[in-house]
Amino acid sequence: MKEIGVAIMGAGAVSREHAKAYLKNPHTRIIGVCSRREESAKRLVEELGLECALYPNYEALLSDDRVDAVSICMPNYLHARLATQAARARKHIVLEKPVGIHLDEVRGLRESVREAGVLSIVSFVFRWNPMVQTIRTLLDQGAIGEIVYAECDFWHGIKPTFPSYEWIRRREFAGGAFITGGCHVVDLIRYCAGEVVEVSARSIRRRPDFDYPTTLVATLKFASGAIGKVGCSLEAHCPFTIGVHLLGTEGTIRDNRLYSKRLLPGQTDFATIPTIVPSSGDVRYHPFTAEIDHFVECVLEGRQPTPNIEEACKTQEVCLAAELSAQREGETVRIEG
Repeated sequence: MKEIGVAIMGAGAVSREHAKAYLKNPHTRIIGVCSRREESAKRLVEELGLECALYPNYEALLSDDRVDAVSICMPNYLHARLATQAARARKHIVLEKPVGIHLDEVRGLRESVREAGVLSIVSFVFRWNPMVQTIRTLLDQGAIGEIVYAECDFWHGIKPTFPSYEWIRRREFAGGAFITGGCHVVDLIRYCAGEVVEVSARSIRRRPDFDYPTTLVATLKFASGAIGKVGCSLEAHCPFTIGVHLLGTEGTIRDNRLYSKRLLPGQTDFATIPTIVPSSGDVRYHPFTAEIDHFVECVLEGRQPTPNIEEACKTQEVCLAAELSAQREGETVRIEG
């Protein structure tokens, strides 16, 4: 079976997890690593015992014919530009979320990927969390009927010790709370309840070390007619939390708890499902291996992974609409698609 040559752009904590996932996969070989700081790339290579190239710049990485796919693990404001360059170089793409921080670059990236015909995946890794996989299976089985209300929350009090703290607290680099963190739950609510057509949001900031509002809430209207809410706080004083609550015509899901007369007709209270819930903002505990394995399988079989850049652009349009609505004091913003 064909071996896939991969290169990694970036040498931080997330890059390390991508590299470890590739090392576990029998069908991939790490061809090289590139970082804006050469010493960071060298340190990553030495820590993992990699035998690979150290590229002097991104252009050298993209010009290497041995590279079939590139993992892009850089600050948010660089994602769209680097991914667009990769698409034009005909490299398959593993892109860290978000796909971009401005609407024009997000749509430009989508067009570049379409034109190039490359395969892609965006690292909304909580799709691979066992609790989320269980929820998706229950929905596919019709456990709660038709969704009428969906609610997802992302609560992560980012401390100065967080690896990306210095750039994540600045809008020009991070984009905003929904864009940098809340995008995870916008992806999850789309994954569970379908496409969003309208957004209205409000925001507040209590952290002086961030230059943008760090707590936001948005109400949503779905194409199905359902309604919902997504919340995001980067200043939450609680353990890391991702919440998924879904109310249907025949049952309800609250994270790892299920009430379903269809599946459990004698039920009198919520049943707890033994599974693993998202419980850490530390990327060492995020399911990158499952994501990378899915991506590699798709490349070998020539089919689009999920969530790919096309899908992730829809998520980002919702995030950007929420940020815009909050800036306009809750004005409803329609998603044009």
